[in-house]
Amino acid sequence: MTLYRQILMAYDGTEAGRLALEQGAEVARMTEAHVHLLAVLRLPASLGFMQEGYPQNWIDEQLQEVQASLDEGVARLREAGLEVTGHRREGEPVIEISHLARELNVDLVVVGHTPRGRLARWWHGSVGTTLLDELRCSILVVMPREDGSR
Repeated sequence: MTLYRQILMAYDGTEAGRLALEQGAEVARMTEAHVHLLAVLRLPASLGFMQEGYPQNWIDEQLQEVQASLDEGVARLREAGLEVTGHRREGEPVIEISHLARELNVDLVVVGHTPRGRLARWWHGSVGTTLLDELRCSILVVMPREDGSR
């Protein structure tokens, strides 16, 4: 029996995201899992409270950036010989990752971690820590090495 059949990787195009993509790809290769790659456009919480909202051209630009990041991640995974399906969502990353993980009934979620100070963690929360409470599958939080190597 294969340990992981379906893997969901959250990807944002950052260095931490690329490192998580590489490590998640290794796990997918070893287990011959199908990969789902998710890119989320984080919409500011204030968006719902604003009378006018954000200008449509700003939202369109953000969507293009997220789509470009998703396309780049899908291409990297396919170049690595993996079967991958791309997904783009808008909203809060933790919620979108959790919802898609449940929809797809994945066995593993892979996310990258960017170390932040305590105030930033308090203000924004930690995606990895919050996912621990939300998910009903395994989670791999990829940490950068202190020396900057992979």
